Amino acid sequence: MANTKATTAFISLNDIINNFIISYTGPGKLIPDSKRTEVIFHARRCLQEFAYETLKSKFTITDTVMPSGDELILPNDFVTTIQVGAKPTSADPFVAFTQVAYLFSPGGVIVGNNHFSIEYSSLTNDGKDVMHFSSTNSSYVDFELTYLSNALTTDESAAIPKLAEEALYACMVYAILANRENTNPNTLQRLLIEKIDKLERSKSRLIFTNFSE
Repeated sequence: MANTKATTAFISLNDIINNFIISYTGPGKLIPDSKRTEVIFHARRCLQEFAYETLKSKFTITDTVMPSGDELILPNDFVTTIQVGAKPTSADPFVAFTQVAYLFSPGGVIVGNNHFSIEYSSLTNDGKDVMHFSSTNSSYVDFELTYLSNALTTDESAAIPKLAEEALYACMVYAILANRENTNPNTLQRLLIEKIDKLERSKSRLIFTNFSE
């Protein structure tokens, strides 16, 4: 089961939705009346609109044991690994694994403990990307994989970089009011310019952000 862990650099899509409703909707607000379902719809649409080139998301997959057969078929939204590892026993500290090109030497000898490799477009797994682990780690527990997603998801637990938060709000405001017949055209134009401006700012800031730290 995939879960996300909030960090100071990320905010969940669900929190973005809740914050938006509090800040932008209601009597005397920019959007006087809006149902939560409408906000959720446009939040997801905006996330997908910005997704691949701008709003990378952070997901964490956890399990009490290591993946079966020492391999894990990676999710379709997988972009790159942030951290992967497990514990030798439940009482031990977490051990971060190191990525290697191959788990075995030319002579068939395992490279060592605490390693993993990624087989891209595996022919034996319907073309999916597969993460392989050393069999010497098979008995480890509390497995955890944190990865960067391309954000092509509507999961409300998706963790979105806070650097993109304001751009998402601007997109949601514009999208909702653009679907209202009585919205002033000048207001819409201003909101569109604001949306584009905040998106470009997010792009420029996210380019220099290292999510693996």
